Amino acid sequence: MNKAIASLAVVVIINFSSCQSKSGEASNNDDQVIDSIFATIEDEKVITGVIEDTSMNNFMLITMAGDTVFISTMDQQPSDVSGFELGDTVKVNYIEEEEEPGLNAIITAKKVVVIGKENKTDK
Repeated sequence: MNKAIASLAVVVIINFSSCQSKSGEASNNDDQVIDSIFATIEDEKVITGVIEDTSMNNFMLITMAGDTVFISTMDQQPSDVSGFELGDTVKVNYIEEEEEPGLNAIITAKKVVVIGKENKTDK
């Protein structure tokens, strides 16, 4: 009976140690998956439009073609993606990143340059 328990204990320890190495490999794969979640789709592009709305980490741009585009400023240097106000015309250098591969693309501003200020007149 003691030999059976000892044999069972050895088998359990061997199985447990083999599972440990596999889970370590899985965590490396998990890191690769996380890194690829926000993969860049294409190179940097430029879009021009008027700032319609802003929040802490994004803004809404009405393009010259009349399209509405939501642009993220998350994780960018504030000096590169700030300095504009509602109604300003801006040129935005951006990249598209995949949130979920093949499903959603996030437009992320890399640099925002004000090219025209809104005319604010006293009424």
